[in-house]
Parts: sequence; C-alpha cells; structure tokens
Amino acid sequence: MFLKMVKNDFIRNKIITMTVFVFITMAVILAASAVNNIGNLIQGITKFQGSAVPADITVMHAGEYDQGKIDRFTDQYRDHIAMQETMVLQNIDGSNIHFGQNQTMAGTIQDITFVVQNKNFDFILNLDNKRLDVKKGFVAVPIYFMEQHDLKIGDTITVKSGWYEKAFVISDYARDFEMNSPLTSSKRFVINQDDYNEMLKMQAGELEYLIEFKLNESGDSAAVQTAYNEAGLPANGPILEGKIFAIFNSMSDMIVAIVVIFISMLLLVIASLCIRLTFLATIDEDMREIGVMKAMGISRKDIKKVYLNKYRIIAAAAGIIGYLMSFAAVNLLNSNMKLYIASDLSGSLNYILALIAPILVYVMIVMYCKRVLKRIDKISAVEALRSDIMERGKNSFPLLKNKFFSTNIYMGLRDVGKRFRLYRLLLVIFIVCTFIVILPVNIYNTMSSPEFSSYMGIGKQDMRIDLRRTDSITEDFKKLQGELQNDSDIEKFAPYITSSYQVKNAEGSWDYMNIETGDFSVFPLKFLEGRAPEGEGEISLSLANAAKDGLNKKVGDEVTVKTGGQEQKLTVTGIYQDITNGGKTAKAHTSLGVNEEAILWYIVSLDLAEGVDARKKMEYYQNAYSTAQVNDIKEYTQQTLGNIIDQMGTVVVGGISVAIIIAVLITALFLRMLLSKDMSQIAIMRSMGLTLKQISHQYMAGTLMVLIFGIIFGVLTANLLGEFLVSLAMSSMGAAKIEFVHIIWQTWLLCPLALIIAVGLTIFISCKVAVKDDLSVVLRS
Repeated sequence: MFLKMVKNDFIRNKIITMTVFVFITMAVILAASAVNNIGNLIQGITKFQGSAVPADITVMHAGEYDQGKIDRFTDQYRDHIAMQETMVLQNIDGSNIHFGQNQTMAGTIQDITFVVQNKNFDFILNLDNKRLDVKKGFVAVPIYFMEQHDLKIGDTITVKSGWYEKAFVISDYARDFEMNSPLTSSKRFVINQDDYNEMLKMQAGELEYLIEFKLNESGDSAAVQTAYNEAGLPANGPILEGKIFAIFNSMSDMIVAIVVIFISMLLLVIASLCIRLTFLATIDEDMREIGVMKAMGISRKDIKKVYLNKYRIIAAAAGIIGYLMSFAAVNLLNSNMKLYIASDLSGSLNYILALIAPILVYVMIVMYCKRVLKRIDKISAVEALRSDIMERGKNSFPLLKNKFFSTNIYMGLRDVGKRFRLYRLLLVIFIVCTFIVILPVNIYNTMSSPEFSSYMGIGKQDMRIDLRRTDSITEDFKKLQGELQNDSDIEKFAPYITSSYQVKNAEGSWDYMNIETGDFSVFPLKFLEGRAPEGEGEISLSLANAAKDGLNKKVGDEVTVKTGGQEQKLTVTGIYQDITNGGKTAKAHTSLGVNEEAILWYIVSLDLAEGVDARKKMEYYQNAYSTAQVNDIKEYTQQTLGNIIDQMGTVVVGGISVAIIIAVLITALFLRMLLSKDMSQIAIMRSMGLTLKQISHQYMAGTLMVLIFGIIFGVLTANLLGEFLVSLAMSSMGAAKIEFVHIIWQTWLLCPLALIIAVGLTIFISCKVAVKDDLSVVLRS
C-alpha cells in the first residue's frame, strides 16, 4: 500500500519531484567533483613527489661557494642527512632568450636558469613524470613558459648572451616539483651536459647554487637548518623546506576545490529549502487524508514513512547519478592539475573519496526530512479534518491604505506581507543564488585587480622595474634612479633593495631572512597592525614571519638582525600580508644598511604622471635597461597568479549558470504550488471581473519584490560574509584579511540584471499559463 502511495505521489507531482531531484543531483555532482579533485590532487602530488624526489631542505645561494665545506658538514650530520647535492644554475636574462618572430622573454617576472639533470634527487620530469634525459642541442622548457608563450615541441629558442649564441630545439616540457608554481620566482630549463659545459665556459649567465639536502626518515629538518646557519655555510638566499613546494603546487587547485565545495553546500541548502517548501504544500494539500489515516489508527511513524520514502528514493537515485556524472564534471576542474602535476590521474583513491559526497548528501536529506515531518506529530485527527495548516495572516494591509501603487501591484505586495512565512523560503533561496554568483565574481575581480599586490607585500603602484644580478647591476641601479629623477613623465618613484640577513629566531639561533630596505611611505602598504618602518631601528614583518611558527613577534617587540658582523635590535612597527616567498618577508628602514654580500635584487616602484602612455614608457625602460624586467603591476600580478585567476574565471561562469538555473527552477516550482493552492481564490477574482493580466500582475509584483530583496541581501552577504570566509581560507598562506575589490556595475547591475531577467521571464510564463485554467472546472472543484 505504501509503495503504491509513493508511486502515486511521484505521478501526481512530476515537476516538483524532478526539480528536487535536479537540485540534489547538482549538489552531489559539485561536491563529488570537488572531493574527487582533492583526491586527484593528493594522489597526483604523491606520485609527482615520488618520481621527482624533491629536497627536504633547499638553500639558495649566489656568490662564493666551497663544496668541500658542504661535504664535511654533510658527513658530520649523517644521522640526519641521507644525501646532498648541489645544482649549479646559470641565470640568463629573459631578453637574451629569443623565439618565434623576433620575440624574447623580456618582461617576465621569473628568474630563468639553465641546468642539467640532478643525479641523486630533485629530478626534473617530463609530462609522463619520467626523468628528463635531454639530448645535445635540445632543451626542456618549463610548463610555465610553454603556457605564457605558446611554445610547441619542435620549436626553437635561441640563447644570446655576450659572446655566447646557441639555438636549442624544444624536445620536452619540464615538470619541476620545486619550481613548477608561478608563485616561485625561478624556473629551470634543462639542457644536455655538453651544452651546459659550453654555456659555462662562455660565461653566458650569472651563477647561482641550490644546495640541497635529502634527510633520513628520522632526520630533523630544524636541527640541520640550525646547524647549517651556525656553521656559517653559504646561504645568502632563502632556506626552504620541502613542504612549501607541495603547498605551492597544490594551492590553485585547492582554492578552486574549496570554492566548489562551498557552492555545493549552498546547493544542498537550496535543495533542503525546496524539500521544506514541497512538504509544507503537500501536507497542506493532504491534510484531510492525514486526518483520515490518523482516524483509522495508522501510526504517525507509518504516515511519515509515506512521505519519507519518496525522498529516500530521490536522494539515493540523485546520489548515484550525481556520483557517476561527477567523473565527467571533474575534467572541467583538473585540466591545470593534469598539466602541472600528473597527466594520468587514474587510481582508486578518487573513486573512494568521491563516495563521501553522495553518502553525506543522502544522510543529510533524510535527517532533514525527518525533522520537517515532525509537524505531522502535532496535528490531531480532528484538527486535520477541520483546518488548514497554512492559514493566512491577519488583514494587516487594508486596500484602503494604498496610496502609492496600482491596486494589482499593491495586492501582490500585500500577499507577501500576509504570507511571509511562505515567501521567506523563496527569499532565502534568492539570497543564496545571488551569493553563489557574487562571491566568485568578487574573488576573481580582487585577484585580477592591481590592488591585490598589497597581499603580495607590494604597495599600490603603476609600474615596477626589477634589476637582476649582472656585473653592472649596482651602476645600472644608480643610473636608473638618476634618469627617473629627471623624467617628467614620472610622478614619483622609490628604490628598494632586498638582501638576505641573519635574524635571531624564537629559539635563540640564527635564521636567514629576506629583508627589503627603502622608503615605504612613497607606496604605502596596508597593514594588519601598526605601520611601516619610518625611522632608524624600525622593521615591519609579514604575517607568516610574525606568527608563532615564525619569529613569534608582535608590534612593539624587538628583532635581532646581524649586519656587517654587528647585531642590531630593530623594533617591530607593523605586520602586513604577503603570500609570496612562502609568506616570510620583512621591510626595514634604510638605516639597517645593505648586506652587500647577499643582495638578492634591486627594485624600483614608480607612478606615471597623468596622461602618460604606460606601454610606451615600459618599452623605453625595457630597451634602455635590457637586463631589467619592466612590468605594470597588473601584469606582474597576472604572471604570478595567472593559473588561479584563470581557474576562478571558470568557477565564475559555472556559478552564474548554476545560480540562474536554480533561480528559474525554484521560481517555477514555487509559483506552480502557490497558484495551485490559490486556484479557488483566482477563480473568485476572475468571476468578479478581474482579467488574467491583472491577476498575473499581482503574483508577478509579489515575487519580483521578493527577488529584489533577495538580490540586495545576497550581494551584501557575499560582500561581508564572503570577505570573512576568503580571509579564513587565505590566512594559512599569509593573507588573513582580504578586502574585496568591488566593480559596482558588475555586482550591483550586471549580475542582478541577469537574475532579474531570467526570473522575471519565468514568473511571466508561469503566471500566464497557470491562471488560464478553465474557470468552471475550478469553481466546481
């Protein structure tokens, strides 16, 4: 009997049943896809790491170097160190690498280095995650540059540096565990040993060193780093732990997965609200039948089972279909992963993890249904046979008080006020739909904006000129400042020098830290706490450096820095956000002095005068200083975060599409139930002489008002709550307080207009069809 009743309910409410089914399926698809993507990411990173065998500790160094001291240190700490290998990098400026039709790699923010494959660990792989074996005359190009410049296998790149000139044919793309991510500032081109020796002999590039250590299983990374620093071994660049490379490799895919999971949770909320709406309407329609069943002695449990079984079947079917469809949908999310991490993502882990989504959704839907169905317990047989649970509100909006609207519009608005408990479900759904649209749009606009540079430890500016290590870098830096001083097209500029310094950590031992010195009042940063260093003996720290697992400092504390063989105590004046260089940077007043032996780079930030052509000015300085990297700040951000921005663009399109589909389906479902419930009232209005158009306007006015309020609250929620959620997610990366960049015409005009048009058409069609039913049939019923 109960199965027959469930079947009849399916047949009677086909549209409602299918709508709920679609929402649950969509929620499962998105959730399973995101979980599947995380499973692929874990599996891919594990395989990638297993093939590449990255270093556990990597020391970057430029300058004098003695391998003998490194070897003796390694022998001394064999209890911790399993292997040691030093990779010699030849730095080639991007302007000296030619390809295509007279194109160069000038303007890249990346340090370009040419290397040979390591022998013991930190292997650079091809797209099959096999160790690269490059033949003479060939080169393996990093994936980053393959994407940036559309380089193909078989293309030629030519290196011209000083007296050295050689053409290389691209044989492979290089997948590099340590330097894959755009967030790392260097990229490694792999060439043959003979070609490398020739390049070295001709002194084509500046030399840098990666001093790498692979630890034993019981090796203590912190102990080795401390001992290395105390031994005074070469380390005028940052010292990086292996886990930071895994974080960089997974960051863009993890951010997208988190956003998609969040959207799927919102979809689940909508599906639950839709079920609630359906239950209320269905119980209202079946009130007399419920009363009859209770009067016949059928238990509350069996009555609830009639309604619950339907949604058990829907949730189970939607879960199975959503689970299967997620394996097709996940391909939209993991294209970046297949390129940068692992071409083959097959494996059992993703199938098992993806099962979490449908099982969790099924449990949540069933539990929610049981909660909603508790209202049946409160209905006695007598009440069910006499009353309607969806009673109308009191007549608190008399028609005589209407002074501003036409009668039909006022009646529609009045209906919302009287039956707000019914309409509030629709309001919440419209708020959620708007949130799904606006949140990804805000994230995308913020990351694409030049203002995002403030989360990369850079003040707001028009252009940035990076001078890389050459023999003439100091002279070029002074010459550039003089030329900028006399250039009337430049409104203001500020030079900055970044050096590596020894800093006393929380345990009292010495670590190396990159500290930038200069005048930070010209292009001010946004500080979480405090201010920029303005006077002698002042320093500001990035959030990651100030944290407990860093130096464990707050504003007003002192930091001990060693410079020129002397210790200086600097007062922390501020804490800022920075997601670059592992989030661990610092900025100090020029009184600290420059560590001449460990200068990493020179930077000049500048703003152009009003009306100056930025592109022409960039070309001028790029030509005048061929070894410099000249970028506008938007391009700098794009090169650093390009992958994440592109993937967020896909999420934006998907979010808008999903939200519009949801809004249209829910609106159609709501109006169908509402008009069905009000059919007798509509018939009375028609018999009194109201036209179909007038009746339609009443329902359109009420529903559109709910939509407009839903959009307003949805945009405000996305702006305020969205900032909190994104800041929470980014706090572990060095940015704990994200402020969205709002493009007003998008968030308050374009996106809401798309929802209004889609929902407005749905309301118009639904009302027009529903009120045309045969009047005589309705009155007889």
